[in-house]
Amino acid sequence: MLHEYRTYTIHPAQLGAYVRLANQKAIPIRGDDYGRLLGFWVSEAGTLCQVHHIWEYASLDARQAERARMWTNDRWREEFIAFAWPTMQVQEVRFMTARATLVAPAGPQALYEARVYQTVVGRFVEAALAVQKRPLSPGATRVGCWTCESPQPNQVVEIVAYADANLRFVADESQASEQASWWDAQEADLLGASATIMRPIAVSPLK
Repeated sequence: MLHEYRTYTIHPAQLGAYVRLANQKAIPIRGDDYGRLLGFWVSEAGTLCQVHHIWEYASLDARQAERARMWTNDRWREEFIAFAWPTMQVQEVRFMTARATLVAPAGPQALYEARVYQTVVGRFVEAALAVQKRPLSPGATRVGCWTCESPQPNQVVEIVAYADANLRFVADESQASEQASWWDAQEADLLGASATIMRPIAVSPLK
């Protein structure tokens, strides 16, 4: 199974327009006919004015075939792409392999956090196993953990959901020693990490 993580940086004044297009045109037009949507978010901290979405395909070949088929859909090109592309500054794509079963949180979530860990070359499998054991605050849900195939093969992606936004920041204080111990234990595998705080948009299956 292939998971594709797409990140678009949107012109600041056009973010609202892009989200409306995604909610009202993109997902209603394509549905899960050209790959299955797993989640769709807007960044709230980290790099702002970004949208993040993850799609599932049976394989890379299936992904190529589905996207080629999608471009034959007149509504996709004329009602979404024609208006969406002018809102974008940058498009980025990661191809990922799931290292854990996707877990849908129970009930609505206030925010999500996407972490990208840079691993020592060749230690991505060990790092992914370690990330799955990272201490989380009570009430937080680790939605998924992936290793990256491209464009950066030595990365691990983790997405965590928080039903209460305060849980994310309280965890930093209440679990400081646990987190520090966890980082110390990963010295042989992890070089660093970045984080993006996100909120789901209306059409996201993960909310």
